[in-house]
Amino acid sequence: MAWDDDLLEEQREAARHVGTHARLLAGPGTGKTLTLTRHACFLIDGQGVEPSEIRIVTFTRAAAAELRQRLTQCLGPERLPKISTLHSYALRQLLRNSTLITALPQPLRIADDWEERNIILEDIKLLLGFNRISEVRDLFNELSADWQSLTADETDWDSRFPDPRFLGLWQEHRTIFGYTLRSELVYQLKRALEQHEDLDIEMPVYSLLVDEYQDLNRCDLAVVKQISDRGVYLFIAGDDDQSIYGFRKAHPEGIRRFPQDYPDSTTKPLTLCKRCDRTILDFGLFVARQDYNREEKEISTEEGREGGEVHLLRFLDQEQEARGVAQICSHLVLRRGLLPDDILILLRSDHNRYFSSLYQQYIESAGIPVNAATEEMSPFNQSSGRIVLSLLRLAANSDDHLAWRTLLRIFSTGIGDGAIQSLYSLARSHGIRFADSVNLVINSPDALPRFGNRAQREARRILNTLAGITTVSDEGAQTTLGLLDQIRQITHQAVSDEGEENAILSEFERVITTQEVDSIEDLLQSIETSREDIEQDIEPEKVNIMTMHRAKGLTAEAVMVAAAEDQYIPGRAVGDAVGDERRLLYVSLTRARHYLYVTYCQSRTGSQRYTGRNSGRRQRSLTQFLANGPIPPQAGIAFINSLGE
Repeated sequence: MAWDDDLLEEQREAARHVGTHARLLAGPGTGKTLTLTRHACFLIDGQGVEPSEIRIVTFTRAAAAELRQRLTQCLGPERLPKISTLHSYALRQLLRNSTLITALPQPLRIADDWEERNIILEDIKLLLGFNRISEVRDLFNELSADWQSLTADETDWDSRFPDPRFLGLWQEHRTIFGYTLRSELVYQLKRALEQHEDLDIEMPVYSLLVDEYQDLNRCDLAVVKQISDRGVYLFIAGDDDQSIYGFRKAHPEGIRRFPQDYPDSTTKPLTLCKRCDRTILDFGLFVARQDYNREEKEISTEEGREGGEVHLLRFLDQEQEARGVAQICSHLVLRRGLLPDDILILLRSDHNRYFSSLYQQYIESAGIPVNAATEEMSPFNQSSGRIVLSLLRLAANSDDHLAWRTLLRIFSTGIGDGAIQSLYSLARSHGIRFADSVNLVINSPDALPRFGNRAQREARRILNTLAGITTVSDEGAQTTLGLLDQIRQITHQAVSDEGEENAILSEFERVITTQEVDSIEDLLQSIETSREDIEQDIEPEKVNIMTMHRAKGLTAEAVMVAAAEDQYIPGRAVGDAVGDERRLLYVSLTRARHYLYVTYCQSRTGSQRYTGRNSGRRQRSLTQFLANGPIPPQAGIAFINSLGE
């Protein structure tokens, strides 16, 4: 495929830009990612730039996989530039320079989402004597925010942080368990770049391409700037209207300020939306334009795309709404000829599946297959999957402290919080790490009063499970079994349920086939650096229900934005966070090609009554971002009845 095949003229003109930094600033469906990938193809095929001189970064595994697929179609699998998420890029550079990075526990090991939530937060809650896990999570969120917004670089940061006890305990805990948090990876790379002129990093000699640039926070932007200062051209793509990751301190001001940050840069607009019909695009723009600080962008639809259906539907309560959503799905499949996976249902949040379970119930009753991926449904977050993952970690490194901690707690029998805390105390009193305390007890159970014999028995059971299948050399290369074969062997030995075994293997295969994974180390790093709550999990041949954050980058023939109430959007948000909520709604609305349905209730009862702002009150109202909009609400029941006419 030629680099400019099937490109519009404005996309072609942007893709062949060279000589200065460039910003692709464009709205939804205009082909930003397509143009960015074709720019890489142009550099390689049209300018003779070596693939190794180009680096492409994005934010999710799914986005990186899509970039890799597009580039493979154009360049072939042998001439691809390096593509990664920003966090995995940062991790690789820190690993390459581990001898210089003295501020982090070595060997570098990233705690994944499950470990952060179920080990780190729980342990610190117990050790600090807190009553609620949310108290610890708030402290970690503040710590993460300081890294991402660079507040931690301020000279008096330590004295201003609200809980020195927390900082001291966390430093001790991370030393004993030997972990680094994913949220500090980019910050630690920034510090290393500033502190070590001899830092050996994978430098894009010619160009750095950044997709979804509006999702960078101050720390990310600082790393990109340091790379560009080494003579590297930037080619970035994004849309300030689609900056939705305020929870990681991303802000639309980053892409808006690009011309000031890089005065010799040029802006390349893309103006033709090939996704949405005109009515849908206009409805979305009504929401986006409520931000008076946004950059106005010219955008139009393709010729012949002047139609599109948009319906704003009011229901009495959640039962009526769920029935209505199911009937619309049935109408779209049976009357309009859509396939189930042409339909996407989006929710702002879905704690304990309070919302999706009801929609799923009614859609299944209508005879339509449906998948709800609103929570972290990965088998790695279930006990059996976590056991296999932890055994795999021990196969790669027998002193993986978090893996030992996990297996003793969920794979073993008779090991409770008391035994775990005793092992922790043993490590602290001896100045050793957690795996060392386990090995000490294996050799001398008397070192652990009360729990020594049980801990020894269970630790030996774990070692026996690994015996005969540990085929990873000291350097981390597979010696006797292929990567998937080894995973299959561990899974088969550790999991008795065939359905669970198949689900775990499928998840491993998905990560391996969609990422640049050649070894156990690559596989584990990909899992560690992925933020699960923004990764997409689309099931083919089913209606898919997911949260709004997970839908970014997706497209569907029909989209339903359900529970579009002010109590959830913007919900409890205040200040700048209200802008994040408005942009999140805009992103959600503009996922739709031809059919867009927005539903809301006047009242919510049962468990749903205790969700959102003003928890406990039944009354609900349409989100403020759609009030007084171009399309007035209509009675949902009357609309549903009209579908049969």
